[in-house]
Amino acid sequence: MGNPKVQPPEALLEKIEEIGDIKRVLSLPYRSLSTIFELYVQSGHLPGGGVQYMAGGGKMLASLVFERREDGTRTVRKYKPGDWELKVDDTASVCRSLWRASRVPEGWPPEKVATYMAREGVDSRIVARTDAAFQEHREELNLLLRQLSEDERGQLAQLFLGELEKEWPVEYLEARLTKKVGGRAVPVVGTAAHESVFQAYVLGYMVGKGWISREELTETCLYLGDELAHVARSAGWVARSRGTGFAYALAPVAAQGAVHATVERMSEGEYEHPST
Repeated sequence: MGNPKVQPPEALLEKIEEIGDIKRVLSLPYRSLSTIFELYVQSGHLPGGGVQYMAGGGKMLASLVFERREDGTRTVRKYKPGDWELKVDDTASVCRSLWRASRVPEGWPPEKVATYMAREGVDSRIVARTDAAFQEHREELNLLLRQLSEDERGQLAQLFLGELEKEWPVEYLEARLTKKVGGRAVPVVGTAAHESVFQAYVLGYMVGKGWISREELTETCLYLGDELAHVARSAGWVARSRGTGFAYALAPVAAQGAVHATVERMSEGEYEHPST
């Protein structure tokens, strides 16, 4: 007897279906972003009912072809296992982000929409005051950053990304995207975002030390957010991110810096609780 034909795992078929179903409802610019991991998924309705799905690592030649009928049954026409399957989870994750981003601001309360859509300019005079305070305390602040462990740096970055994922889907998507440079994937916003995360931590620390005001913190975070949105817009895709989304996601990071400074002041006997 011949060897039985290898069948694709059920989980693989479900993820390809999810990717294909999401791509069919995305705009053309967003559909093009779904292939950043070089997994190509196509799907379309069949004349007799149901949907056909094709997937693989090449644009022209599919490694997986199957049909899903209206009653939920599947028929696999072709399956060639390969490295392309390693790209499925990342592609599915990006497609979920694309779908969430495509619906912004659907379902948001009016006050959040108003805040997000506001086009108020950053007050450069306030940002300049913040920079002057930074320069005054540069040595101490640089030491603060050098003392951050890799774990602490990773936690701050994750705090920022977690806030983006929860509240600001467009910015979360664009912070994750990459572009090919010299044959390798390079983060477009990611590198700049990491720098902004550390700057926000420093800003919070400066507030905790009493070196800058909360107004200066807020305005400078808005400035950092605008810079990240500018990086996204310069990447070559149809970027939709706004500085306000990035700025609000930096706020929890700044809060961690403020806590650090407050703990230091309490240990040195400098801090008095407002109620005392």
